Amino acid sequence: MSIHRLARDLGLSISTVSRALNGYTDVAEATRQRVEQRARELDYQPHAVARSLKSGRSMSIGVVLPIDEVGERFIDPMYSRLLGAVDAVVQDKGYRLVATTHNVHGAEDELALYRRFLQARWFDAHLVVRTRRDDARVALLQEADVPFVTYGRTVAGERHPWVDTDNEQAFLLATQRQIEFGHRHVALLNGPEVYTFSWLREQGYRRALETARLLPHAGSVLHGDPTEKTGYAMARQMLAQAHPPTALLCATDAMAIGAMAACREAGLVVGRDVSVVGYGNTETGAFSDPPLTTIEHRVSDNGRLIGQLLLARLAGRTDAVWHHLEPVELVPRASDGPLAP
Repeated sequence: MSIHRLARDLGLSISTVSRALNGYTDVAEATRQRVEQRARELDYQPHAVARSLKSGRSMSIGVVLPIDEVGERFIDPMYSRLLGAVDAVVQDKGYRLVATTHNVHGAEDELALYRRFLQARWFDAHLVVRTRRDDARVALLQEADVPFVTYGRTVAGERHPWVDTDNEQAFLLATQRQIEFGHRHVALLNGPEVYTFSWLREQGYRRALETARLLPHAGSVLHGDPTEKTGYAMARQMLAQAHPPTALLCATDAMAIGAMAACREAGLVVGRDVSVVGYGNTETGAFSDPPLTTIEHRVSDNGRLIGQLLLARLAGRTDAVWHHLEPVELVPRASDGPLAP
């Protein structure tokens, strides 16, 4: 079905139908709902190429995903859930979420990729993930006056839309739990220092220690890629200390899986001799041995909020709530427990 037939069926002008389907705010809400409902009933699908040529829009939203150091996979599999939820929202308005990977060799290299996208006008909007506290990508997109939403905050967060999970609270809760179990040497296997989420998680960790009047041990915080391989290497380094930690808090479930392997290799029983906690509540963690205590961060809810914010930005809306900080929940399982006597 063409838009001409849809407009004739509704008794509306083609312009009104087009603007209603594209989310413009100058169309009455009742009219917009009527148009969308009839379009669904008639299974109307806009012709993407014609729509793009006429509007000057690509009808695409771009996101650049980080991949591991080998260049073979996403650093964090949670992006599959996140992007699936974003796409489910934006596709109702005719947009496509286009994900590309980039094996980043530095911030400037990544920034050059964004400049190429902007010059070629590949995308109508951008989703920026894995934010840095001072993020040049955000400054570039603001200067270009292109709609975007970040998954994560920056120091300029009040001036741009973002969705984030409460990373500080997550690691405050995880650290408090270990302190309540009697652990006094709690280590943090964190993500790269440059990212906001890593900084916030360390703040939560340190705040819990400070509240309990505990000082972090020397070398109790390490940074690296949030992968199984890195978690394994970091845990081995921690356990080789003269006075090793009795609890390991990990930036992702993947790191925790690697850390548990290092503990077993050292002859330690996870959950009895050493506590291990992850983040992400993945299926892998739920079925690990022992099942992994972790943090649930509602990634699908985050994705839906991101999709709604992207559509609001594309429609030029000014009435949207631009900042969403999603709560976290500790999921207790068998990988952590009281300090062994």
